[in-house]
Amino acid sequence: MLRQIVATAYVVDQEKVLLIYHRKLNKWLPPGGHVDVNEAPSEAAKREVLEETGYDIELVSQENIWVQRWNASSLPRPYMCLLEEIPAYNGAPAHQHIDFIYLGRLVGGNASINEREVESMRWFNIEEIAALESDVEIFEETRETIKKILEQEAYKYA
Repeated sequence: MLRQIVATAYVVDQEKVLLIYHRKLNKWLPPGGHVDVNEAPSEAAKREVLEETGYDIELVSQENIWVQRWNASSLPRPYMCLLEEIPAYNGAPAHQHIDFIYLGRLVGGNASINEREVESMRWFNIEEIAALESDVEIFEETRETIKKILEQEAYKYA
């Protein structure tokens, strides 16, 4: 089965998480997309947030050790990784996404959506996420991840 590398960012600000309403999937999701050639997943996550929402973010660092040498440099470590099953769509065969998922903090930019992919965007608190209908309005793994991030306040760590 074909596997593609993608990157996603859960952007948190003032105890709310930014989600986009994805046109193709008709669900609330964090911003993200395919990693370009010669692009690190962490770079793709930041680029996708900017392209889809107009916001600049910084990634939340969760490193065990940071290496910065002439022959090896650390890349930001994802919050989590998922192997996602993508069904056939519009002539494209079913495939899988290897998703590098990061936490991000808002650092600037102006809200503006990429209307080709995004119908709307909104900041949600934990109660509003809980009110969304599972697997109809939001994937259950998205809800579960947001709950964990907000309850543990993982986005506040350096």
